Amino acid sequence: MNGHLGHGLRPADPPPLGTVAPLGRRAVWVRAALLIGLLVVGLVVRTSGILAPTPADPALPPMPGAAKVVPGLVRAGLPNEDEMVLLRDTLGVRVIAVTGEASVEERAGVKAFGLRMEEFPLAGDAAPSAEQVAALIALVKANTAAGAVVYLHGTSDAGAAVTMAAMVQLATGTSLPDALAGLSDTARVSLTPAQTRALQEVWDVMRGTGPANSPYASLRTVP
Repeated sequence: MNGHLGHGLRPADPPPLGTVAPLGRRAVWVRAALLIGLLVVGLVVRTSGILAPTPADPALPPMPGAAKVVPGLVRAGLPNEDEMVLLRDTLGVRVIAVTGEASVEERAGVKAFGLRMEEFPLAGDAAPSAEQVAALIALVKANTAAGAVVYLHGTSDAGAAVTMAAMVQLATGTSLPDALAGLSDTARVSLTPAQTRALQEVWDVMRGTGPANSPYASLRTVP
């Protein structure tokens, strides 16, 4: 041969990235373990629902500020007519309790949809009385026994309805820290100084540290 490759053939070009050395047994095992670990983590995340959206509570209406107070009592904002129908047909609401004075339009809607209204006269920045709290508790218990729900709302942005709901919780065994922790930021900032003091008074009465002449002393005997 004359030193030239026959048939015009050229030697093969080297790989662009150079020659790749074969992986050692240890490297193979490490990569396999990492892959298995990633698969396990993905499976755990998927089955645990960590990344899944929190499902809506079926016992709450899809309304801003909706909150479950105690069994049989739900609190949210002023309902319109469509929401009244939703409350009646989906959640079993039969009574709408109002802190303050209901509007003519709301009264008409309540009557038209076969609901009942209970009003608790109360200025927006005032705190409910012990008698009003006891009356609402009795109303809720009577309706719960009949399989119905009471819907509570206020007539202003002040915290009258929030305070009433929290007092019901305190009078039925919830602590003040837990009641406050369950409030949204919007509900918490709606409380006036007078309402905040009243909540503390009810809590003191319920745990036996309040004065005997407290205006909320009678709540200790509410059945």
